[in-house]
Amino acid sequence: MNAISMSLMKKTQTCDTDLGSSVTAMGALCEPGQTVVPLKPSATMLAAGARAGGVSVEVAWKIYQTMIHHVD
Repeated sequence: MNAISMSLMKKTQTCDTDLGSSVTAMGALCEPGQTVVPLKPSATMLAAGARAGGVSVEVAWKIYQTMIHHVD
């Protein structure tokens, strides 16, 4: 096998791994109760969370961060 075919095989394997990971992640989103959320909420999201929880926007931001980083 020459250097070009070795290089192509390495790139294909990496792509296959990345694609497999993407398919696995997308499959998890198909389960009931799962959704995609931004890592950083908008100001509107934070304000709504603060109002709903009766807390400050800063506390709403801390709650959001905690929820994002402690996924089951």
